[in-house]
Amino acid sequence: MSWAYSQEFKDILRIIGRGKKLQRDLTREEAYRAMQLILDGGASPTQIGGFMVTMRVKEETADEIIGFTQASRERLRPFEVAMPNLVDFGFPYNGRSKRLQTGVVASMVLAASGVPVLLHGADNIPTKAGVATLNLLQAMGYPSSLPPQHVKQLVQQTHFGVLDLQHVLPQWTNLTPYRHHFGVRTFMNSVEKFLNPANASTHISGFFHGSYLIRMANALPAERAWIVQGDEGMIDFRMGKRTRFYHAEGDEMVETVLDSTAYGFSETDALDFPVDVQVHADCLKRVLDGELGTAFEQVALTAGVLLWILGRVASVPEGIDQARTLLMNGKTADLFTIPTLDNEG
Repeated sequence: MSWAYSQEFKDILRIIGRGKKLQRDLTREEAYRAMQLILDGGASPTQIGGFMVTMRVKEETADEIIGFTQASRERLRPFEVAMPNLVDFGFPYNGRSKRLQTGVVASMVLAASGVPVLLHGADNIPTKAGVATLNLLQAMGYPSSLPPQHVKQLVQQTHFGVLDLQHVLPQWTNLTPYRHHFGVRTFMNSVEKFLNPANASTHISGFFHGSYLIRMANALPAERAWIVQGDEGMIDFRMGKRTRFYHAEGDEMVETVLDSTAYGFSETDALDFPVDVQVHADCLKRVLDGELGTAFEQVALTAGVLLWILGRVASVPEGIDQARTLLMNGKTADLFTIPTLDNEG
C-alpha cells in the first residue's frame, strides 16, 4: 500500500496542531474522515506521523474515538459470528510488560463455562511490544492466526476464538511500522480495543488512565459494555486491592469498585514477570493443568468476577468457585484441543 501527500489531510492537521489557543478537537465527522484518509492511502507518512504525535499530546475525545472507530470498522472484511451473547474482549494489542498476562486465560475460563468469546489482536504493536494475545496463545500451543472462517467455526464449536486483525483489516496492521517511530502510545491503541470485528452484542475492555475512562460512554462498541481499570490497561481484577470497572448509563460512565480482600484475596507481588512470552506461557499452562498458587488464584478471581458481571452467576463467590472448578477439571485446558475445521464459512 502506498500513501500520498494530501491537502485535505493537511487541513485536518491544522485543526488540531495550531497550538493551545487556536487548536480545537475534531468533530466526529472530521475524525471519521481523517481515519478514512489514513487507511485508504490518502495521507503521507509524514502527515500520519504528525497526526499521531499531535493527537497524543492533545488526547482524543469520545467523538474522535467514535469517528476513528466507525471509519475503521467500515473497512473490516465481513466477519459475522452467528452466536447470541458473544463477548468481544478488547485487550491491549501491545500486551503486558510488567505482570503476568492472566486476562487471556481468564477469558478462556468464560468460554469453558459456555460464554462465547472472541479475542483479537495484532503482532508487534508498540509502545510496549509486550506479551500480548497472539504471541502468548501461540507460545501456549494455540493457533492464534487461523483464517477467519476457521475462527468462526471455533467460536461456534468451542465458544472460544482469536482473530488476527491482519486477516480482516490489513490497512491497520500496515501502519504498525509507523507507530514504532514514537516512544508513546497513539490514538490507535485506544481504537483497536473498540474494533469489535464480529459485531458482538457484549464488549469488555481494559483501560488504565482515568481521563480516558470517564469520556467513553458514547464510544463503547456494543449494546452491553464494560471497561475495567486493570493494570497496564488489562481486564484483571487485582488480588488484595480494589479494582474499578465502569459501564455506560446514557452519557455517563458509572463506576463500581470491587475489593478483592472481601473475598479472601490477599495482596501479592508474586506476579511481576519479565517480557518473555515463553515464561508467561509456561506459567499459564501450569494454571491450566490445575496447579494451585498465585497465578491460579489471579485467573480465578478475574474470571469469577466477569462471570458475575455478565449475569452468569448470582454472586462473585459463586463465580470464583465456578472458575476454580473449570480450571481444576480440565475444561479450560480442553480449549487447546482443536476440532476438525473445514474451509467453508
